[in-house]
Amino acid sequence: MDQEAAYLSPAEVRRVLDRLNRADIVRLSLLARNWLRGLPRRSPDDLVNEAMERILSGRRPWPCELDWGAFFNGVMRSIADQWRKEDRRVPLAEDVGAEFDGPAPGPDLEAADLVGRMRDALAEDMPAREMFEHLLVDRDRDEIQFAVGMDETAFDTVRRRMFRHLRLAFVSGWKE
Repeated sequence: MDQEAAYLSPAEVRRVLDRLNRADIVRLSLLARNWLRGLPRRSPDDLVNEAMERILSGRRPWPCELDWGAFFNGVMRSIADQWRKEDRRVPLAEDVGAEFDGPAPGPDLEAADLVGRMRDALAEDMPAREMFEHLLVDRDRDEIQFAVGMDETAFDTVRRRMFRHLRLAFVSGWKE
């Protein structure tokens, strides 16, 4: 498949963005608010602007088959996840020269730890790991199949293998 034909050109991206109306911008703001839950230092406007900047600069190429809503949703989710990881980073005592007296690990840190352990469990099976990463960003079956170049049978096979790896790694449950 021709790589350039798989993504919208910068001119096509601008045309799509020029056609967004006031209601579409409100929808983007609501999506941004949803993805920013638990990120008190950021605003929905920050997220929408960062998504626009990444899309217009070409750092986030726009696949031809995705409509604007699905694409922006994925871009904003990715940015919010990146911001969560940055905010979650606990400074080492050596970094700050003193004891860290920050908040105790909460549900977000527990979820991040679980996701890390799940990634470790899938480290030996790259197709399963790749599918897991796509599922983490809430891609649907068709988007994953297109992104990794799998037909339905291969998708189902890798998905079963991924779940098998996870069941074996977490025999006693997720809270090992």
